[in-house]
Amino acid sequence: MDIEEYYNKRFREQFNEWVKKTDAHEHPGEGIYIPHINLKSEKLSHIPKEDIPLFFCSLGWSVLIDQVMYTYFKKDYPKFQSMTLYPKIEVAITSINISPDYIFKNFLTEDIINFFLLDLKEFFKENKFEEANWESVTNVMLEDKDVNMNIKEEIIKITKI
Repeated sequence: MDIEEYYNKRFREQFNEWVKKTDAHEHPGEGIYIPHINLKSEKLSHIPKEDIPLFFCSLGWSVLIDQVMYTYFKKDYPKFQSMTLYPKIEVAITSINISPDYIFKNFLTEDIINFFLLDLKEFFKENKFEEANWESVTNVMLEDKDVNMNIKEEIIKITKI
């Protein structure tokens, strides 16, 4: 199964089931926080083994985009958060966000990154925000020291097209 088929047909259902099994808790105005300890296999037992890499890539991407929106586009964040319901994965119960690279593990490939970038581009074409758009989001991702270098390389390739 490729990432597009997985993301569009299975991710949200597996994600929702996973959230039910976790120690998810809400921070008013910020959304759902889930301690990183919930990324252990017993909480993921409902996900077929072949889907685990795609689940981690989808979750990691969701966390990355949520962090970008929260950090750089505060004015747009409430609208974005209400649309996506992406969680924040925190270190223990510290309210400190974990790096998406921890979630991606070594599962990211060029094809997966490209899918998510094109999906993000489409998202911003379909949804208008006051400050955030495809160009502004990819620009801050290129400048952010915590964004994975492979993602930055693919942004550069795609934006030159």
